[in-house]
Amino acid sequence: MPSNVDICNRALSVIGTRSSIASMVEASPEARACTLHFEASCRAMLRLAPWSFARATVQGALLAAAPGTPENPNGTAPLPLVPINAANLAGTTPAQIVSWQYEYAWPQDCVRLRQVKYPFDQPQNAGTVAQLWPGVVNASALFPGMGGMSMESRAPYRIAMDKDASGNRIKVILSNIQNALIVYTCLVDNSELWDDEFSEAFVYALASHLVGALIGDKQMDRDLWAKAQALATQARAVDGNEQPLSPNHTPDWIRARGGMPVAGMFPYPMDDDE
Repeated sequence: MPSNVDICNRALSVIGTRSSIASMVEASPEARACTLHFEASCRAMLRLAPWSFARATVQGALLAAAPGTPENPNGTAPLPLVPINAANLAGTTPAQIVSWQYEYAWPQDCVRLRQVKYPFDQPQNAGTVAQLWPGVVNASALFPGMGGMSMESRAPYRIAMDKDASGNRIKVILSNIQNALIVYTCLVDNSELWDDEFSEAFVYALASHLVGALIGDKQMDRDLWAKAQALATQARAVDGNEQPLSPNHTPDWIRARGGMPVAGMFPYPMDDDE
């Protein structure tokens, strides 16, 4: 598989430079440009789709738990963030406001969050509407007949900004799942681990950035970016064909019967990231 230096040299070749690099840390304009744009281009490409080669699952690192949970029975600070609209719910008491139960740390190498899942040792179908739609007062009244309905393993979550003990901003994940598993796209900046189609698309994406740094041809920049987008679309199709088939809409025959499909329940796959 091509190394990062190979990928950079392919991008340099695409824009027509006569020189190549032997290392990304060498003292040359080409190497400096490649180093400057490589990771940013990689992150942007990885966010485009739930690429199979970049899928990671980790145990969520708990930062805070709501009062009354097994992890925080006495309500000791820090506590999870309260829904931003909670202060505007006039006439309600704190007990009526359903907040998030758990706050997890954003994985350090996370580029795109895909899913928050129940751990393998907990039931996959747990939680009521009131529990799974935080910030909603009397959720059962808003969703008639659904108050006690069991939900699937793809429970809601929210990405938010909080502060650590030193007052620094940190990115967090809010959820109602105890011991949650975090499924995400990780930063895979080693090109030897990439799919071939992804590598090809990345070469043109990187080349579009190198044009501005080394040549300054704006039209070539636009053409290369368009080529990168087209190749990324093809790469997504190939990658998607390797994934389990899962519906992303409610089939007519289910809608007509007043039901709704639940990912993770038969006959739907249990590990859908879409």
